Amino acid sequence: MLTLIAKILKVLNSEDSPWQIGWAVGFGVLAGLLPFGLLTMVILLVVCFFTINLSTFLLVWGVCGGLMLIFGDALEAFTWQHAQNPAFLDLLASTEILQLLHLHHTLVLGALLLGVFLLLPLGWLSSFLVTQYRLRVMSKMRKWKVVQVLKASKLVQIYEKLN
Repeated sequence: MLTLIAKILKVLNSEDSPWQIGWAVGFGVLAGLLPFGLLTMVILLVVCFFTINLSTFLLVWGVCGGLMLIFGDALEAFTWQHAQNPAFLDLLASTEILQLLHLHHTLVLGALLLGVFLLLPLGWLSSFLVTQYRLRVMSKMRKWKVVQVLKASKLVQIYEKLN
């Protein structure tokens, strides 16, 4: 648990752009909502193509994947209730590319729509929160005597050399 907190603080204090961390959160939620398949591989390709913080993406992907084990049935029932248009279902089932992406499954369709809907707001909110953390909290923490003493210690210097 402490190593997880240390890794989160390391990402927040890193030189990465707040947008890189924000997009990592947004795409991590999108990948975590979807069952693993071709759509998830496309998201991984996008993440690898652009400069997005990979450790944040993987952390958020894992957390959201765990949450989908709990809330997946409710999302599937909600999608099934609202996707009962026969013409729409026929389109999803008859188009080969949509079948390949498994969009004819209600869980995949609902997760994709929810993830795309949340992508921009979560990316922007995460970027804003990282910027505010760096402006307000990080600068004040660096001034604390305890932090200065810990940074000057040999143990922290050895730890930083190993990373």
